[in-house]
Amino acid sequence: MMEYQFDYATFCKTFNVKDDKAIDSLRLTHTQDINFKLFPYKASGKAQAPIITELEEVVSDFFRKSLKLETEPVKYESLCNDIIAEMDIADEDIEIFKEMIHSLFFEGDDFVAKNLGLYPYQTKVNNKSADRLAGFLLDVFGLNGNDCNIIEEAMKNHPYNVVEKVVVDAIQASKTGTAGNSKSYFPIILDVQEKFKKDFHFMLNTGMTSLDDLSNLLAVYYFYYMSQACVTLDNFGSGRRNSPVQLYYALDWEKVSKNRKCCLEGWERIQLSANHMFSHALTLEILNQHMLSDVMLDYISLQEYVTEHPDQDEVIASEIEKAEKAYTSCVGDYKKFEQIPYASGGTKTDIAIRHLYKCVEEQFLNTDRKRANQFYNEKFTEFCKTRWVKNRRKSGLVLNLTERDIIFLTKISIKDKDKIRLIDLYKEYEYRGIFLDNTSKEYLQEFFTKLNLIDKKSDSGDAQYVKRIL
Repeated sequence: MMEYQFDYATFCKTFNVKDDKAIDSLRLTHTQDINFKLFPYKASGKAQAPIITELEEVVSDFFRKSLKLETEPVKYESLCNDIIAEMDIADEDIEIFKEMIHSLFFEGDDFVAKNLGLYPYQTKVNNKSADRLAGFLLDVFGLNGNDCNIIEEAMKNHPYNVVEKVVVDAIQASKTGTAGNSKSYFPIILDVQEKFKKDFHFMLNTGMTSLDDLSNLLAVYYFYYMSQACVTLDNFGSGRRNSPVQLYYALDWEKVSKNRKCCLEGWERIQLSANHMFSHALTLEILNQHMLSDVMLDYISLQEYVTEHPDQDEVIASEIEKAEKAYTSCVGDYKKFEQIPYASGGTKTDIAIRHLYKCVEEQFLNTDRKRANQFYNEKFTEFCKTRWVKNRRKSGLVLNLTERDIIFLTKISIKDKDKIRLIDLYKEYEYRGIFLDNTSKEYLQEFFTKLNLIDKKSDSGDAQYVKRIL
């Protein structure tokens, strides 16, 4: 039986409550990610917490964390010395050899990995945002020991040229210990895990491991997870972990009119929810100031609990009301908490959660803390606008697929088959959260025809197949 109880002492510690400040001032620090880790963002500007828009920056951290490696920076001189000690190189060729190593593997003093076996050893960029994002993706995609074995196997079997092989061996020999474990991020959406792993394993096993391919994969699933999580959080206790909303995209080169699905059921559906991320992060942090050690509870898990134990609904709701009181009494510079209406319908627990959320959100929107809210939320929305969204002038912002996206998605959809029926290809896109209306489908078919990838010679007369992209 779960004894959910709000713990005021924990709350004061987490939120750094100052009892000696004036009653009508802000007497706490808005903190998140202490007892409940939701998103890998900070509510500070771009200078302290850069926005990650290109996921190339995350690949090496992602591999390092998957394999639990703590790596020493690869130093040019010592790497050369290690290799030369193992090889038979004439003295007069040593300088040429060292220059070659530098041109292939270094940019300035930084070791730059261009293949699978070396990703974990790439020089760390001093960027906490990239580091946090890599750890977050690892947690929400549910990578485990089995995935780690698959990565190690793929590294071992990767086709290296002679020089790469020598470098891989020299670095492997000097790799350091394993990284410690920190508290994991809580996965709001679960259906992403199996989907990501299928594609990731396929790519590892077929050598689709260029920086470009891997960063495309991370970009597809990062967006999939985040967009679905934002929409799910906005549904509070009635959210679902495994029934994604359909998001419609347009192709980069097509013209788009306002009444198309990509305008009505694309970016529009996410944008509003994405603006609520910081309020959710704080609400969940407040809800997790409880007595249950090492348990993270989100809206859905609280709702599932009171559905199974209806007698606990009122008890838990009153604990959440205590949490709200503790919070609002510390936000003395906002005077209108009493005016916030309660939602109707749903369990008492869900009503209490929604009201607490409203209190958090209202004080952000109506005080000078607007900026912290904006800083936090733009960590995701700016990634979207750089990578997945196109401004269609009169038609507004629309989710967008470039030629590069289409070629990548088609490769991972067809996998190692020779061809796929066009209608099945659309289903594969949808499985990964990417929906197209009929107009976009026609443009896509034209695109494949132009690339000479449509095969009509089929058993069922007019069924069209798309051939594998090599």
